[in-house]
Amino acid sequence: MKRIILLMMSAAFLFSACGVSSKKLKLTFWHAMADPKDKVLLGLIEDFEKQNTDIKINAQYVGNYDILLQKLMASVGAGNPPDIAQVYENWTTRFKEENVILPVSDWLEKDKESKKDLADIFPVFIKNNSYDKKMWTFPFNKSIYVYYYNRSLFKKEGLAAPKTIPEFLSTCTKLTKRDSSGKTIQYGFGFRANIDVFAIFLYMNKGRFFNEPETRSVFNDETGRDTLQFIVDLVNKYKVAYYTKDYLDNDFGAGRMASFFSTNPHRSYLEPGLSFPLGVASLPAGKIKAAPIAGTNIAVFSKKNSTKERESACWKFIKWMSSIENNVKWAIGTSYLPIRRSALESPLMIEHLKKKPLDLVGIEELKTAVTDPRVKCWQEARIYIGEALEKALLGKSTPQAALDEAAKKIDALLARE
Repeated sequence: MKRIILLMMSAAFLFSACGVSSKKLKLTFWHAMADPKDKVLLGLIEDFEKQNTDIKINAQYVGNYDILLQKLMASVGAGNPPDIAQVYENWTTRFKEENVILPVSDWLEKDKESKKDLADIFPVFIKNNSYDKKMWTFPFNKSIYVYYYNRSLFKKEGLAAPKTIPEFLSTCTKLTKRDSSGKTIQYGFGFRANIDVFAIFLYMNKGRFFNEPETRSVFNDETGRDTLQFIVDLVNKYKVAYYTKDYLDNDFGAGRMASFFSTNPHRSYLEPGLSFPLGVASLPAGKIKAAPIAGTNIAVFSKKNSTKERESACWKFIKWMSSIENNVKWAIGTSYLPIRRSALESPLMIEHLKKKPLDLVGIEELKTAVTDPRVKCWQEARIYIGEALEKALLGKSTPQAALDEAAKKIDALLARE
């Protein structure tokens, strides 16, 4: 009897040691997708695992993007990064120089379908993920800035979404209301006091943050100065706009302002809490029509004692997530932009856009999309330029002096890169 029990225990041990679960290749994926977008992501990962039973994706939400960067830097320094993670372009610049990520071009060159796949992806995403003629990361949760407005207030004044900056200023003026005491009770426009609003207007004015090789600041030139002056004038001269460091959703929902800029996925958070119909339009045009792109890409990290099996599994996951079918599911479920042209031909996407035609606005803006700089110090640069914006708005400095001060600090950082 004892012998039988021992044999059964041995068999159980051998089964557990050689079972399917022990053969799974486990990949860690660090992301910053909070609720409800994480549910869409986890659903897609579950589907991937069902179709690829030999791979387990350990998706870990690590917090917002600032926290994600801190954790990635720490893990890279400790020699223990995740297998894959979301990264911004300027992070990619840093990681590729430190030789801690693997270029996706290595797999694309071996993949027979790669040429067809790449031709299907919007060119701006290919360009923004490519360095030195190599594609280092793959586009993932991409978004673009749009113009949000209160359709009820616009209708009441007989207004349409502005198509140019002069129209924008006129619209803001007509939608700014004051009570009998002269107190402003409704603003035509609101914005967060950070770099984003400056970047949007700067790109419209054909401005740039850095010279072509990105070795020196140029955002403090005449175009940059005029851009910041216009933002200051909206608040202090024309008195048709106000600013805050917080999100604008509550004030917009309460009717305290009629319009603002934000990314297209913001709509999924904003719209459910509104008591009025939401309007979404492309950004008004300045000297040119331009819409900044936001969002991250996926990078594969190099690891000590890595295997071809692990690296191939990482690429398999990226390729699966970016397939037409799954890109459509991701775009519909999260309101992020589709990265593939053919996604727009999907019956599921066609039906979705019939029900939610406002989602087309961001997609159409891809024709005039612009991208942020990829310098390693872009995180710090954003802070310095945001501080310049605030100083000018508060009257603590002229727009030119504020930008000059920021440029000096940023050029010092660039010199050390």
